[in-house]
Amino acid sequence: MNNKGQTLIETLLYVLISGVVILTITVIIVDMILTENKVSTIANANDTIRISMKEITQNIESAYEVVSPNPSSPTSTKLTIQTDSSGDTISFFSQNGNIYSQYNDNSPSQISSSNVYTYSLTFTEEANTGLSPTIFISITEKNFGLTGVSTTKTYETTATQRRQ
Repeated sequence: MNNKGQTLIETLLYVLISGVVILTITVIIVDMILTENKVSTIANANDTIRISMKEITQNIESAYEVVSPNPSSPTSTKLTIQTDSSGDTISFFSQNGNIYSQYNDNSPSQISSSNVYTYSLTFTEEANTGLSPTIFISITEKNFGLTGVSTTKTYETTATQRRQ
């Protein structure tokens, strides 16, 4: 007998093996996409917080005087600095999950990304021995990615006022 076709068992085996291979490849691709989204989400949060911290530290370093926090109230959720001898001020604070800067009594300007939700923003004056004050800055944020991926992280840095 010279049969040139496939049996039903051979066809079912071929379909089963093909299905397993396709399922495996699909799982790998979906996992790669989710990993890429998570990495992108974390990178976005890092950039946003880095930019916010850079603006805050540059203002502290060039400040005429750090008004709040101060030795009598060393920890605060709002940083206020005097920018020059005329009394102009700038404040940094968190409200509704965003970080804002506010010059004098003008309207606040958002300096953080809307994708990043700021859980807490604290400023602590470290030991001030009569020299320039050093401010410890701590930001805890939550970042929401495109496919529901979220990350929570705390960023910390210090900045020292350079007396003029």
